[in-house]
Amino acid sequence: MFNQIENIPERELQQYVHCLLSDPSVIRMTYSGKRLQILSPGRINIDGGPDFVDMAIMLKGEIIVGDAEFHRKSSEWLKHEHHIDTAYKKVILHIVFDYDKDIPFDNETLIIDTNELQDFFVTKQKETREVNLSDIEDIQHFALLRLLRKTSDAQRILNKNGLAKSFEILLGDYLRKYFTRKKRPVYNLDSLAILIEKATDSEHFKFLEELGNENFEFISDKLFRLLKVKIHNEGGHLRREIVLNCLLPLALCIANEEVRISLFQWYWSTPALIKYSKLERNFPGLPQNYLWQQQGMLEYLRDYGKKPSIISETIKEYGFAQILTFYHLGGLTKEPLSESEL
Repeated sequence: MFNQIENIPERELQQYVHCLLSDPSVIRMTYSGKRLQILSPGRINIDGGPDFVDMAIMLKGEIIVGDAEFHRKSSEWLKHEHHIDTAYKKVILHIVFDYDKDIPFDNETLIIDTNELQDFFVTKQKETREVNLSDIEDIQHFALLRLLRKTSDAQRILNKNGLAKSFEILLGDYLRKYFTRKKRPVYNLDSLAILIEKATDSEHFKFLEELGNENFEFISDKLFRLLKVKIHNEGGHLRREIVLNCLLPLALCIANEEVRISLFQWYWSTPALIKYSKLERNFPGLPQNYLWQQQGMLEYLRDYGKKPSIISETIKEYGFAQILTFYHLGGLTKEPLSESEL
């Protein structure tokens, strides 16, 4: 199919490329040699302007949200005069099959191997395709929103407290919510109190301390081990929730560039332990194979099912750009924090 790529309409190629880039756990390399993760592929733009809007990428440990443009060849950026068109000022990524010419583009270019694209679709055609891909893309948006929201909350707490106290606060807040939302709590309040008390003596807290000392070797392996190591007497499901909702956001706050890349890769590649019946009822047909899928569905439900039409506008309402130093919106200037936010 892709051996005669010139004969395939560009609109159809956009859909193929968009689908290929919808795996957030894959780390790619840009033309300039920088590591790139596409955390959310954005939406295909059916109107004029860039081909993909509201794409979220991680580049050198920085999260950037903006638009992306696809061409067969890099020279088409000039041929179509995108360099003088203000509709393309928020383009953060140029996606091409062939880098045939250097162009006046300040951001990164990603070269897609057509053989990879062909292999990808041969595999996909063998699978059952009952799931609506646009639904999966929405879930990716919300999974990213949820993690950034929790990390922003952790950053606010960390700005006013030390690492140990912040971990205790985050754990205490989460466990109180966990206890109140369970109809038949497995744990009593005393056991949860002991869990909080032992938190800073745990391997989980030692992991955070090591990150603060820039010890970033084998991050994913260490996180997977922490899913199996008890803090006190908690079960595997609760421990996974603690790592996801308390430890990971705090780790992102203190991580350097290398660590942050590994932390996000772990987030997008960690399998879910169980399936939530609530999510199966609300999202019939959508998979719960990974933690990020469940997190995206939960964040969607948090908004009472009101799906924002423009993800970048929603993110601005969350205020991530003012709280997190590693988050940026394409084409926008980062505003300083007010004293109340410090």
